[in-house]
Amino acid sequence: MTDVLAAIREGEVLPATGTAHGHVRLKDGRLARIAYAYEDDPTAAVRLHLQAEAFRHLAPAERTPKLHEVIEPRPGRPGGALIVDFIEGRAPRLPDELDAMADTLARLHSLPLPTAGSPIPRQDNPFRTTLDVVEQGAQRFLDKAVTDVVARAEIAEEIELMRDMATTMASRPQPLSIALADTHPGNFIVDGDGLAWFVDLEKVHVGSPAIDLAHATLPTSTVWHPAVGKVLSLAEVGHFCETYLAQIGETRAAELRPWLQPMRRLTWLRTTLFMARWKVQTEAPRDPSDPSQWSDAGLSPAMRDHLRSRIALSFERETIRSIRAEWL
Repeated sequence: MTDVLAAIREGEVLPATGTAHGHVRLKDGRLARIAYAYEDDPTAAVRLHLQAEAFRHLAPAERTPKLHEVIEPRPGRPGGALIVDFIEGRAPRLPDELDAMADTLARLHSLPLPTAGSPIPRQDNPFRTTLDVVEQGAQRFLDKAVTDVVARAEIAEEIELMRDMATTMASRPQPLSIALADTHPGNFIVDGDGLAWFVDLEKVHVGSPAIDLAHATLPTSTVWHPAVGKVLSLAEVGHFCETYLAQIGETRAAELRPWLQPMRRLTWLRTTLFMARWKVQTEAPRDPSDPSQWSDAGLSPAMRDHLRSRIALSFERETIRSIRAEWL
């Protein structure tokens, strides 16, 4: 343990791109994924073990880094770490490498579901569960984050339409798989052989694979990371989905196809409310009573400015209307 901690201290700290974790490249080529946590955060150890179990469960698909070691959070050292193989590569080039992303998602989604007793969470009704998350986020953050009353009304209208849809869709059986939940293209690394590796396993659960397909291609996702910054056409999104469906078998594809658009709409709302929380909580003073409050203090000024500009763009009425035009 002492040797690993020393290796982390001597490693190269990589630029932070999020609020939940950072990375240190070790001298032996491996990567330390550092889980951020504040003092007295009771969820730090649980979150670390969930990520570790996700790395272990997805390893057979060979499209995620290999986990080597878990360093526990301890008193006085609340942030734990995962030591994984470092993947040399870059962010995907869109739309040219959408097929590589589709191949990776098909491989990961085809893995067996976790056995009973696994710490990996399970959503038996992903439509209803996702809508609940959206509604909770809207209640807490929408009014504070979106000051344009017209833009806010568009988002609220979409939530209401999803509530109406839930009266029929939420009662229908939905195909389940391992779901990654944060599949924006910046969380993929394309290696020298053109293979796309998924590297952010923080939110892995059993749920709807349609969420991952949506999150990989929605405009709110494809412009999030500065190394990507590409809005896909409907034809490009359609090609991505068909490439994925062709790899999972006819029966599975037929079960999933009716859910692609409903879950895409919900995923857009979920990502929009995610950004509302980001805006509200990162701009607010630190609340010692809320260890779950997000902070962007670890980001470089350039990354912080980029993400804030992306969030502001996503709340513009023209952006919202252009996205909703896809299905309304």
